[in-house]
Amino acid sequence: MRRTFEVLGLSALMSISWSQTLHTTPHGEGMRGLAPATRPATPTLRWQKSLPLGIGHGSITFSNGGQFLYFKTFGAAQGQVFKVNATDGSTVWATNPTTLGFGSFSYAGVTVDEAAGRLYTSARASAQPTGQSFIAALDITTGATVWLRTASDLGLGGADFGRGNVLLSPDRTRLYVRDNADPSRIVCLNAANGNLIWTYTSPFGGPPPFQTLGPAWTDPVSGRTRIAFSNNATTGSIVVIEDTGASASTVWSANVALGLNYRWWGNVVASLDFSTLYANSFWDAGNPVFTALNASNGQVLWQIFYSVFNGMNQYQNPVVGGDGTIYSGGRVTIPPPIMNGAAAVGQAGDFWNSLAASDQVTRPWTLTNLRANDDSATGITIENIDFAESSTYPPSDGDDLMRDYHYIGALNYNGPATIRLSGVPAGNYDLYLYSFTPIGTDQNAVFTVNGVTKTVASSTPFTGYQEDVNYVVYRNISPTGGEISITVETDLFNQYAVVNGLQLVALSGSLAGKRVNVDFNQLGQQGGGITAIRPDGTIRWQFKPEGSGEFSGWPVVTCGRVLYACDQVDFATTYLYAVRDNGNDASLLWRFQLPYNYFGNNSPAVAPDGTVYVAASRDSADAQTLYAFAPAPAGDINADGCIDDSDLLAVLFAFGATGCFSEDVNGDGVVDDADLLEVLFNFGAGC
Repeated sequence: MRRTFEVLGLSALMSISWSQTLHTTPHGEGMRGLAPATRPATPTLRWQKSLPLGIGHGSITFSNGGQFLYFKTFGAAQGQVFKVNATDGSTVWATNPTTLGFGSFSYAGVTVDEAAGRLYTSARASAQPTGQSFIAALDITTGATVWLRTASDLGLGGADFGRGNVLLSPDRTRLYVRDNADPSRIVCLNAANGNLIWTYTSPFGGPPPFQTLGPAWTDPVSGRTRIAFSNNATTGSIVVIEDTGASASTVWSANVALGLNYRWWGNVVASLDFSTLYANSFWDAGNPVFTALNASNGQVLWQIFYSVFNGMNQYQNPVVGGDGTIYSGGRVTIPPPIMNGAAAVGQAGDFWNSLAASDQVTRPWTLTNLRANDDSATGITIENIDFAESSTYPPSDGDDLMRDYHYIGALNYNGPATIRLSGVPAGNYDLYLYSFTPIGTDQNAVFTVNGVTKTVASSTPFTGYQEDVNYVVYRNISPTGGEISITVETDLFNQYAVVNGLQLVALSGSLAGKRVNVDFNQLGQQGGGITAIRPDGTIRWQFKPEGSGEFSGWPVVTCGRVLYACDQVDFATTYLYAVRDNGNDASLLWRFQLPYNYFGNNSPAVAPDGTVYVAASRDSADAQTLYAFAPAPAGDINADGCIDDSDLLAVLFAFGATGCFSEDVNGDGVVDDADLLEVLFNFGAGC
């Protein structure tokens, strides 16, 4: 359920110009990677454009409601700033690299202030013809230099500003830039004329020099601008400073890292109300792979560490969605497809818990704080005790629940085994126990609950859920001391017994009307993937495409709950993924293979109309292609190419909602009759 302040926050943002609030580099409001688009993009190219170089993870920003794009090229030659027409990809203007080059491998993007008519960016120390790093303001209409301040002008000879990003203060009067030649040093400039206001030297900092800066926000107590940044250091891993006017001071620092290779490429990301800061990391030296901190005082609110179950090793920025969900790319380990929806009892949108296990996982196989079908926490713990192994049938055998299972009858774990539910609130429940195997020599399980024994029939091909054939039900049972104990055995004539999962349906008590669904899975393989994290720090879902490598660029998510991120298998194999957040799981909309790419630099950007832009980045001076992917037609809510009943139902179910949703077809901030009419007028298109 969306928190009230999040809905109010998005509603407020929808009422003002996104072009003036969203475009702080690299992309997305407040550097959260949140785009205002309601429509998903399609894999259909709107246009493509040849560029002299690629675009690094500074990515693309917009003005005039998405009419124009701004970006800086990246590669082994002098970078250029471009203004491009979104309609056809034509160049409006581009800086001349022989008169104003931005250096090689300049990651910094372009920060746009449409109201002031300026854009800001920075250059590497390799910039020519200046021969040194600089920060510049360009005229938004012509690209002419409004002002330029070199490192020498600022009294910082040898500085390198072009690997980070240029932050604009919330009141758009000041710029903040980090010196990557000395990451402890941050400068503040007057946005109107480039004059130096202050230089802050942090007691925390260190190599490698890929660290960026941000976000910046207004502290509600002091009324001053605060700026967060991260360090690859065990002391001062995350730091917040405050702009006090003529200088800056440290507000707090947090020692989050346990070893090096912590957070060395990317900025900190803020929650929608700027009350919480998020940082993800490599798992090296036992580092937490994800940390949430109180933005006001640096208190660690929660952390996620690598485990064999989540496999998380996070490379670059997370992003925050319109409902507060945090999405983090990198590497993950997930089991075969986790059940989502109805089994013998339930509904299509039900959340399922996944109890993944293997012989390498410490027994008993345990999952704490199970969540109900509506994704609410229950406090219930499940333990599978004395099960031998977990395994998976081929995809043709059963559905997502029945395909994988835990079993007894191997590794000297011959039974009986126990499934124990603890922390079960008082009340009455129906308990569904699933057992199916297509292997003729295996007998499905014999269950005993409260002294009552039930056995499923011999295996048959799975054609649907049938009571006493592939599941049994214990009706109207109650926990004893908060526990429900299930004994699992084989019969006298068979060696194996399998259990695929269970459902606990609450008839009365505090969970009345809810279902607790658990899918018994095999531990999956590690690969590139995306993790969706609830604001309380628990994992909602993980998405891992087959054959993936590592999601390594800076992703972006729309408030219509579509995530765009790049998976890099190797330098020659990089894919742009469009992934829909369905709430309890994720589904692939489409993917597109990009050209050879320098690792970790593909960062898509989304315009307000839903068009997605991305270009590869090479470690060479080769020309690259900028791709523009067309948005889905008005009314195609699920982006399946057909405007039909499912799109109509989606609008009806979301009717009356305010904020930013894919069901808000006309993008006016509310799902109402106008959106319903848009779907009806286009009904049948593409089908």
